[in-house]
Amino acid sequence: MTRRSRESESQADSSPRAVFSPAGLPHMRFLPDGHRILVRPLVPSDRQQLDARYEALSPAVRRSRFGSAPDHLSVHQLDELLELDYNDRFALAAVAVDEPFEPGVAVARYARRRDNPTEAEAAVIVIEAYQHRGIGSILLLDLVEVARAHGITAFLGTVMWENADFLDALRSWGVTVEPTEPGVAAVRAQLSEIEQPARHRVWKHDVT
Repeated sequence: MTRRSRESESQADSSPRAVFSPAGLPHMRFLPDGHRILVRPLVPSDRQQLDARYEALSPAVRRSRFGSAPDHLSVHQLDELLELDYNDRFALAAVAVDEPFEPGVAVARYARRRDNPTEAEAAVIVIEAYQHRGIGSILLLDLVEVARAHGITAFLGTVMWENADFLDALRSWGVTVEPTEPGVAAVRAQLSEIEQPARHRVWKHDVT
């Protein structure tokens, strides 16, 4: 095992192992370009990097995820993003393990709705330099596996229309995509209808 592999595994194990069990996490995913990402739950020790990565986002990407899009995340906003119980609130991180310093490059999360506990609001955000490489799709499909294990049957969310590749992937999985506010599409995914081949299209290697 290489030093980098050991570091990645150590990083993945920074939270109780039980957190990782629903989708066989952590695991490595191979991207179409041959590079690898480590998929693992987001943990409190990611706070500093989460803050730095937010500030690296463009205003347009910030608006797509955070609405009012402040220039900096407040302490309260960071607390909320990391307030995870790995059941009703769950987040996955993608780590580019083949790059120097193994940066975190994407996060996918869901929050169970209080008025309907079988539904959850879901969101995916990918650092712009890593977009259009399939990372968002990989994270979302892994998040589907986690959510299903926790009794969630549907995801609700929004996606910017300009993210055409991601919207095309969602439609190919049977996700409903409809107009909402200008520049934004509303999506609804029945998790049982996302085809099994789609959920496992990208080769996976479990980290043990």
